[in-house]
Amino acid sequence: MARGADACYIVVMGTTAESVKLDDDVHEELRKLAKRSGRPLGTLANDALRDFVRYENHVAAAIDRGITDLEAGRTRTTEDVFALLEQQRLARTRG
Repeated sequence: MARGADACYIVVMGTTAESVKLDDDVHEELRKLAKRSGRPLGTLANDALRDFVRYENHVAAAIDRGITDLEAGRTRTTEDVFALLEQQRLARTRG
C-alpha cells in the first residue's frame, strides 16, 4: 500500500468528516481517468460513488419487492411461466 504523498483519501463531508482509503489500483485508475478527461479526481470519485449507491439502492429495493411478492403469494413456478408464455405465443400465431 502506498503511503504519504501517494496515498489517496476521499473525505466525505457532512455533519462529521470521514475518510476512505482507496486501494492503490483504484486510485491509479481514477488518476488516469481524471487526467484523460480533464475532470478533478474528486469529481470522478464522487460520481462513481453516487452511481454505486444508486445501483445498490435499486437492487435492494428490487429484492424487497420480490420478498413482499413472495410473502403475499404473488409468485409463479417456472412451469407456470413457461405455460403462460407458450399460450401467448400460440395466441399470436393464430392472429
